[in-house]
Amino acid sequence: MRLLLTALLVLSFDAAQAEPTEVKIPWKGDYAHNSSKHWSKDNPYDSGFSKNFKNGTPQEFGEVQKDGELNAFIYSPKDAKGPVPFVVVLHGCDGLSTLTKEWTQHVADVLNAQGIGALVLDSFTTRYVDNSCGLADLHWGRRRADDAYSALDYLIDKKLAKTDAIYLMGYSNGGTTALVSMTTQEADHPHHFAAAFAVAPGCSPSLQHSAVYRGPIIIFMGDQDDANNPRWCYELAKKKRSVPVQMIEYQGANHGFPVNAPAHEFMGWHLSYSPTAEKDMMQTVVSAIKTKKFAKGVESR
Repeated sequence: MRLLLTALLVLSFDAAQAEPTEVKIPWKGDYAHNSSKHWSKDNPYDSGFSKNFKNGTPQEFGEVQKDGELNAFIYSPKDAKGPVPFVVVLHGCDGLSTLTKEWTQHVADVLNAQGIGALVLDSFTTRYVDNSCGLADLHWGRRRADDAYSALDYLIDKKLAKTDAIYLMGYSNGGTTALVSMTTQEADHPHHFAAAFAVAPGCSPSLQHSAVYRGPIIIFMGDQDDANNPRWCYELAKKKRSVPVQMIEYQGANHGFPVNAPAHEFMGWHLSYSPTAEKDMMQTVVSAIKTKKFAKGVESR
């Protein structure tokens, strides 16, 4: 009887988990803000605004490819009827690693329980990129913005998402991408994100301080982050802007705060889970999507 009960509990737990639908998303990059200039060591960042799916970076082994497609995993809320609010979720510099897959599954479960869909986007597999880890990567932040917009267009084309209720959420390099995606430089896309949630992003001055944003942004950051400098995000959020940009800084948390994994080091960065900060972050994201209310400035939690 105990074995049967255990089996039933396992089956019940598995049934409660969102089962994603894997899809291929056509990549779109033929926009006025992009160019056909290939990556070079003399021009490592501007070439991020590229009309090429592969643009010759070292991570791509120098290959250039005009067209391509991206893998994505769609988690729709149970019993969803018609278009619903959706969040496009972006991985960090190490791609969809095992830990990142677990994190994105968790994000999807939390969102789905609130009637919100999630599309987890894989920027690296179809480009045969292992990772882009290192200094805050402006090139890949820019390249992946068009990935995010390709996913947004897909959700609209397939009538899965409400056109005015598609949000962007990215972790680490994905967070940097979320910031880039909200700039007016990306305004030539036909559709736009309602807001962005940037988790532990790179807010380097060369990337963001002169940026003009076209929609609300919430930055979630640990004050002990030694991978991306919290001070730069603080300065970004403090700058006067025409749209709400808020930084929520978690005390005692580091770069790994949203990912439920044992404490460890990666690339010399300290990574450890903060369940309190992670729970607060997800509650804040859900609340912002449901109320459409966004604040400005810096808040310490």
